[in-house]
Parts: sequence; C-alpha cells; structure tokens
Amino acid sequence: MGTKFGVQSKLLISFAVVGLMAVVSAVVGGVSFTKFGDALTTITEEKLPPIAAAQRLATGSAEIVAIAPRIVAAANTEEEIAINDELAVRLSALVTDINEIEATGFMPEVIASINDSRNLLQGTLEQLHTVTQERFSVSNEKTEKLTEFQNLAKRYADTLKPVLSYTQNDISQGGQYAASFAEDSSRQYSESKEQILETFLKLASAIDTRTPILEIERLGSAASNMIIASTTETQAVRLSIIPVRIRGVYTDALDKLEALDNDRLKTFYVDLIDKMQALSIGDDSLPDLRKRELAATESSQALVVQSAEYATAMRN
Repeated sequence: MGTKFGVQSKLLISFAVVGLMAVVSAVVGGVSFTKFGDALTTITEEKLPPIAAAQRLATGSAEIVAIAPRIVAAANTEEEIAINDELAVRLSALVTDINEIEATGFMPEVIASINDSRNLLQGTLEQLHTVTQERFSVSNEKTEKLTEFQNLAKRYADTLKPVLSYTQNDISQGGQYAASFAEDSSRQYSESKEQILETFLKLASAIDTRTPILEIERLGSAASNMIIASTTETQAVRLSIIPVRIRGVYTDALDKLEALDNDRLKTFYVDLIDKMQALSIGDDSLPDLRKRELAATESSQALVVQSAEYATAMRN
C-alpha cells in the first residue's frame, strides 16, 4: 500500500523539492545567483501562503469534528442553533482556505477531492441539524402528551377512590359484626334474624361491588405504569410490543366496566379509557413518539461519525 499524504504534506514536499532544486542548481553552477534568488522568492511568495492555508484547513476540519458532538448533546433548540451557527462560520472559513490553495494551481485533483469532502461534510452537518431539531420537536410533543396522559391517569384513579372507600367501610363493619358473634356467643340468640341477614347481605353487596372496581383500578394502574415507563424506554423492540400489551389491558378494563350497575360511572370510564388509548396506541402515541425520539438520536450519532470521516478525508 502506498503512503497517503495530506494537502499540507504535499505542499511541504513541493516546497522542499523546489528549494532543493534551486540549491543544487546554484552549487553546480547551472543557474546564476539571480535565478537562485528568484527560485527562493517563488518558494516564499507562492508556496508559504498555501501551506499556511493548508494548516488552517487541517486545524479547522479538526475543530469541526470536535464541535459536531455538541449538537447531539445540546439541551434545547436554542443551544443547538447556536452550535450550528458556529459550525457554519467554520465551514465558511474552510471554503476560504480551499479557494486560497486552489488559486495557486496546486494539484487540481487533490483540491477537487477536498472540495468533494467539504461538500459532503457540509451536507452531513445540515442533516445533523435537521434531525436534531426534529428530535427536539418530538421530545416537546412527548412531554406535552405525557402530562396529558398523567392527568387522565390521575382522574382514573381518583374517581374510584370514593367507591372503594365506602365499600371498604361496609366490609369492615360486616367483619366486625361477624367477629362480635365469636366474642359473645349469646348474640346468636339475642340478635334478630332480620338484622343478621341485613348485615350480611350488605357485606356481600359490598364485596360484589368492590371486586370489579379493584380489578378496574389494577388495570388502570398497569396501563399507566406501562405507558409512563415507555417514555424513557431505551429498547425499540420493547416499544413495538407495548401497543399489543396495552390494547389487551384496556380491553380487559372495558369488560370489567360491564359488571358495574352505575351507568354514569361506566360512561365516564369508557370516555376516559378512549382518551388514554389515543395516547397509548398508534401514530403519535407516547410509545411511537419515544421510538421516533430514539431513532433520531441514533441517526444523529451516525451523522456525527460520518462528518468526522469526511473531515478526515479533507486532510488525507
């Protein structure tokens, strides 16, 4: 394999060759001292400026490589835009340096290759900016919808609390009433059958009412935990499974609602679950937004790596 030289190295080699030829020619008397001076003037006036430009080109491309990851790490849109503006200034400086070298007529094929790499670098950084702004947009939408979902989940849980509270009281009272017979066996003779029957019917009713409510509460809690956790999930595969699982949870909750005698409560929860499902399943749902957020992050990281490769190609 041949050795690869960057544009700066090639300019330095050119500088050395011209200088060596001038010295050798002067020593052997092939040229006059006047021509020797002209050769040195050519070196200092024509070669040194492009060498300096090549040095700036190498430094500038390296700085761009160092700055690009800050785009991915930016905390908000404003910070990202500021970093992108800084990159734009440095890209413009690269164009100036390349044009300065090109004006000398130095190795047109090398300059063409450098320009190609610069164009690819600029295009990649523009893509990085676009993808990052899209990620911020998705993240903002996710935050808004997460707040909306959490409010719905809170209403879901809070509305059940009064029903659970009064049924728990009825169950506790029934339990205490039953325990009183164990403490005082004579009560089985003194207590009226009507009172005993009424108390135990009330207990049975409370248990029957409470059982589906507890299951509805459990299913709502499971749905809430699953969707809220999806907003920080790091595995795209798991996010793909969530819609299937959550659909089953909501279906079970709707089935349990059919066991309720309270039509008003039933209507309330059917509407609430419908709103929660819209944020849990399908396009622009919370799992879908998180999946898009992860994809944008992955694309950003790949673009940073790609930009580094193009910047390196400019120096090689």
